[in-house]
Amino acid sequence: MTYGFYKVGKGIREQNELAREKLWARIHLIPLLQAEEDRDLVRRHYANKAREREFLGTETEVYHSGR
Repeated sequence: MTYGFYKVGKGIREQNELAREKLWARIHLIPLLQAEEDRDLVRRHYANKAREREFLGTETEVYHSGR
């Protein structure tokens, strides 16, 4: 019976260690994922500006158009 408690305790410690490792892996991946998202947003912004320039001819001010 003692051996069974030992194995259960060892299994619980192993699960805790795996959960801690998974948490730290996620923590270390967050900056990489954020940088990837930022690059995508910048790419979309420049594509939107290019599309706007293509449709309007020049970049026009939205609120100060000279009317």
